[in-house]
Amino acid sequence: MGVPPEGAVAIPPYTEQLGPRAGMNLPVSNGSPAHQPLVLKLASPKDDLAAIPEDKQSQLPVQPVVDGPPQQTFEHPTSGPTPAPHGVSPQLQTPGAFMHQTPMAGYETREGSEAASSPRFMLDWSQMPMPTAFDGMVQPSMMMQPEMPFDPNAMQLVSPADAMPPGMRDNGRSGAPLITPIESPKVERSFSGLELGSAEAAFQPQRQTSMASQLAMHYDVAPVIAAQDAWTVFRCLPTIPSISCPKTARLNLELLEQTLRNHEGWSTWSPHWDEGDSDGGDHLTVMQLHESTRDKLLAITQSFLHKALEIHRDHNPHNTPPSSHHSPGSHSGSNFVLLPPARVLEYFLSSYANSFERYYPLTSRSILDVNELLHCYNDRAASLLVLMMIAQGSMNIPSKEARMLTGGLTEACRISLFDLIERNVIMSGDPIVLHSALLFTVQAAWSGDKWQMDIAMGQRGMYFAMLRHSGVLEHRPHVPAAPDRRANTDQLWSEWIQNESRSRLVYSWVMVDQDMSLFHDTAPLFSVTEFAAPMPDTDRLWHAKSAAEWSSIFEQVHEFSGGFSSVGSGARPLSLRDLFRHFLDDEMIPLGIEMTPLQMRLLLHPLQSLVCQYSQLLSCFSDTLGKRTQSSRAMTAASTRVRLEEVQSLLQRWFDLAERYLKANPVCALMQTNLIVFHLISLNAVTDFPEIERLARRENVDGTYQQLVWRHKRCIADVEEAVFHCGQVFRLVRSMPRGIRPSWWAAAIYRVGLILWTDSLLQKDAASPNANGMFPVSGPSFAIDALPADHPLIVRYLTKREGLPCVSKRDGTSMPIDQAFAMLQHCVEFIDEGAATRFSDGIRAKLDRLSRG
Repeated sequence: MGVPPEGAVAIPPYTEQLGPRAGMNLPVSNGSPAHQPLVLKLASPKDDLAAIPEDKQSQLPVQPVVDGPPQQTFEHPTSGPTPAPHGVSPQLQTPGAFMHQTPMAGYETREGSEAASSPRFMLDWSQMPMPTAFDGMVQPSMMMQPEMPFDPNAMQLVSPADAMPPGMRDNGRSGAPLITPIESPKVERSFSGLELGSAEAAFQPQRQTSMASQLAMHYDVAPVIAAQDAWTVFRCLPTIPSISCPKTARLNLELLEQTLRNHEGWSTWSPHWDEGDSDGGDHLTVMQLHESTRDKLLAITQSFLHKALEIHRDHNPHNTPPSSHHSPGSHSGSNFVLLPPARVLEYFLSSYANSFERYYPLTSRSILDVNELLHCYNDRAASLLVLMMIAQGSMNIPSKEARMLTGGLTEACRISLFDLIERNVIMSGDPIVLHSALLFTVQAAWSGDKWQMDIAMGQRGMYFAMLRHSGVLEHRPHVPAAPDRRANTDQLWSEWIQNESRSRLVYSWVMVDQDMSLFHDTAPLFSVTEFAAPMPDTDRLWHAKSAAEWSSIFEQVHEFSGGFSSVGSGARPLSLRDLFRHFLDDEMIPLGIEMTPLQMRLLLHPLQSLVCQYSQLLSCFSDTLGKRTQSSRAMTAASTRVRLEEVQSLLQRWFDLAERYLKANPVCALMQTNLIVFHLISLNAVTDFPEIERLARRENVDGTYQQLVWRHKRCIADVEEAVFHCGQVFRLVRSMPRGIRPSWWAAAIYRVGLILWTDSLLQKDAASPNANGMFPVSGPSFAIDALPADHPLIVRYLTKREGLPCVSKRDGTSMPIDQAFAMLQHCVEFIDEGAATRFSDGIRAKLDRLSRG
């Protein structure tokens, strides 16, 4: 973490009392004991547990445990006193300094020597107690009185009556109806001169890294944070059972209801933005909302929210009372449930267009007009799509109101989407419904909310089946237009948009399958042989604003020999199945097949499937070969490794095509993302990431040096190759504007950070001249995250294994990658540089806690 930046307020890790912050509306005390300010006491877990009924202990928020007296601290060279982590002695200097207190048998440790100061393997893991399920649920420094929740709005502990989430107060109210006024009030349509059509509308605020700023920017509620320890993915820390963490579905709906009643708050709401968060231009033009459109959307939103609240209230196991219409700390509550003003909705739609649509380009003509969508289509289906666009756009806005809107709309739309399909099964093949399901899956998968992440992973199979059964994956023969119809370019353009929309929807689901499988370390659910439909055509055609412009571009893209016009010929790109066949035969360049960035991304899907298949098979082999496995007919690890190397050569072929493309075309966000995915897939070919996470959780670790060497070899098969790909991921993510990075960018940093952390456990020991007879690494130091793949220092490192790899810090300095604690903290700081979301906050918290032991 280091020294806080100038102007930041340093906040100690633990305080005896959390006072009110300036400028915040605090609950008014009525003098009753329930409204008295609470004092946080540093007590042992046993003392606190004794005061809490057993049936209430499972409801406590999940927090990292600090076992032992609270006054125990340890010093770190770059930070002040820090509470000793669970099970770690206060004398330990860094969580990455394994066995720092006890020299290993057979190795001489001299005072002041490199071996004595090395952070490698200096903590005896056998002496570190494994956290239990309850360890992750209670932190003495944050111990609360029974049923006394944490209010995220006031950043202090308040009484149940003032801090209960909506739906958990006011016992006398049993489901007050949502009231919609007949006419929505007119609202002022400007952001103090900020034009929604300009690039600034997609900007995000700069994120500070000091603890004071982290607390000030912390817009989440306690249950969402508590459930992070039960995530079923990104598990570098000991996890707790899902049954032990709070449920957030109903809470999200209650918070949505609360924020939609805060009319005054939304009328004065404005975003913060910074010019460094965008690439300097809007991706799509967002049309202004008509008042009639907003009224229709409001009425349908009311029905969605009311239905979702009824479902969750009916299934409330604790019979918690419904919400009061007054929000805590707010005096502007109302019974009327209104959508935010049109200007705010337009801002969220602009954010959606500038981020999501870059990677899933599903809007034609470069114009996003929800007025046309809502008035020319099924009201409920179209409203689902628009609301999911708003939720996706507000996802990246570091605002308490935006997060409440995102979480609640996602849950309400999930329920109505499922209900729409259940009532009319024909809608399962409707393109608007499949489009809405796509947005929900992406939004929920990277929401940072455990329950939404789990539902997205579970329901993706259902939506994939709907996509298959709709027939859109199959090839549809296209009959060329008759000569007399080819002059009608408007009709040809309209038919082309319809066919292209189908292709883009199909292959957007392919990318969703790839992203979720990649970061969950599972095999993709789709097979390349299923995709017989044409792939999407070039974006220039898709974004054409008129039939004449489209016709002119079509002649250039699909040029026919002999002077024949290609317009009306029905020319379409290859299917993914056919493209992959040409790729395997190495016919791309001889046949002159030019690919778009989207097509190059799709080509990575079958390559990822092959890497996953052989990597998983390779991990199943034992480390020793028995007599049976030496048979010529038996499948061996060696033969599987050869197959994996063949796939690596195919990945290199893809990379050569990507470099060839970049030499002739400007770089774009989608192409940068393609390269990041390529490097992550390549990392899976030389690492075993589930094994790395098991090592981080200290599963089956006995603390011996020999076992660490063995685990390191299982985790990373080729160190230099892994370091190279990790550095390129750092470089590519940092080169992307913060406001338009893919939703999973923090997950990419998480993976490369853990891989480099694993390597650092042994790297310094391997570089020591006294270790195993090896000599120090020769060659100059170089920044793995600042040099392109073809740089001479990178090539020398990969071919001759020479050079000292480092990573670049924000202040311009470099840091060797052989320090475990410093490497994880570097990743934490890297995430701090990006736009804050619930998901990135959860990833950051996990890496930070791992670095501190």
